[in-house]
Amino acid sequence: MVDLSLLQTMIRESLLLTDAERAYWLAGLARMTPPQVDRLKSILDRARNIPWNAALQKTVATLAGVQKTAA
Repeated sequence: MVDLSLLQTMIRESLLLTDAERAYWLAGLARMTPPQVDRLKSILDRARNIPWNAALQKTVATLAGVQKTAA
């Protein structure tokens, strides 16, 4: 069984989801069946492991650092 708080964190931190998609999945999480929860976690796990996703995270962190020094 998947820990729902972990899944909520994964949804919030996913770079592939829009704000509307995050809200949708977070709102529907309580109504999902265990197989649906497992499937969603599997999808989010695979998305997190996409190589360009790691590069995107590094770019976002770099840009955030640049914005802080420019402010």
